[in-house]
Amino acid sequence: MSDPDPLTVDLDTLPLMPQRWMYVLSLILRRHNWQHAAKAKSVSHRTNEARARLCIWVFRFLRDNPVKTFKLDPRSFSGRHVDLLMAHWQSQAKAGRLAPSTIPTYYSHLKTFTRWIGKPELLKPISAYFDDPALYTRNYCASEDKSWRAMGVDVFTVIRDVEAHDVHAAACLWLMVAFGLRFKESLMLRPHADVATPDQAAQAGTSADQANGPVVDYLDTHRGTKGGRRRYLPIDDELRRHAVDYARHVCKGPHASVSDQTLTLVQAMRRLRYVMERFGITKRDLHVVPHGLRHQFAGRGYALNTGVLPPVAGGPVVDAALDARARDTISQQLGHGRRQIVNAYLGRRQIDKPAGAADRDHRLL
Repeated sequence: MSDPDPLTVDLDTLPLMPQRWMYVLSLILRRHNWQHAAKAKSVSHRTNEARARLCIWVFRFLRDNPVKTFKLDPRSFSGRHVDLLMAHWQSQAKAGRLAPSTIPTYYSHLKTFTRWIGKPELLKPISAYFDDPALYTRNYCASEDKSWRAMGVDVFTVIRDVEAHDVHAAACLWLMVAFGLRFKESLMLRPHADVATPDQAAQAGTSADQANGPVVDYLDTHRGTKGGRRRYLPIDDELRRHAVDYARHVCKGPHASVSDQTLTLVQAMRRLRYVMERFGITKRDLHVVPHGLRHQFAGRGYALNTGVLPPVAGGPVVDAALDARARDTISQQLGHGRRQIVNAYLGRRQIDKPAGAADRDHRLL
């Protein structure tokens, strides 16, 4: 018996098909997976893939797990399945095989899936499934410096090697290291069109004190940003001017983006990841990833604003007000809404202890 055509089938009237759970799940994903969980907009290709992977894994786990096997239509997903799944995630977390930052993401995707099948209240609060909040609480404080500099990788040497192979990928890397852009932001940037004057940036609420030098223009970053947050980044030093000039050299048309114009955005993302792997920009080879350039950008910004290295790189304690101003500026430039998240790049500010405090602490142990 062949499955009905997914383009014409009515999921609402389709009988339960536990033996064809993968087909039913594909119908659910086709109908819903492009939508944002809370807003009237589409999600990124990355989110789309991550949610699909988790949903497929969940129903394979329920079918094959050693505790109790289930053959169920995804629309029959219920509380007992959730309990079994959460118990497994808790055991994996306790064994150190699931990071605290991973579990909230899985939970969020699962919560989204329950809305798709008309059961939005199926999941309890995440705290109901775990006996220790540390198992699922994200730690936004960096314990190690993930910048390329910290790993001994010369970013400029790597970029020049990439330039000889793929100028679009090289332009992305220049923008990442100079402005702290994300993968998608760098690909979607239109370097001829997305440059604003100081007056335009000021009208949008950008403060001139965010700049580290004389500003002629601002990079208007609004394509591909998380949460649609627009930000104006000052083009205030030689590195940033070079990054913009190089990107403009690569992009021939006034409205062309940095990505290869013969590729779709999804294809361009895959191409960029391929180039990164080819040149060893992986944890396995050079022990760095492209996101490490955002860490490098944040560390450089902290040093420019405070005069010292960030705490995660071993920098000394600075005045609390100076530290806070630097973190606020970097948070805005990275496109984050909360200063707390910048701790993941810089580490938490250390507090000076009064003389003799270390000795007293030692005696209390």
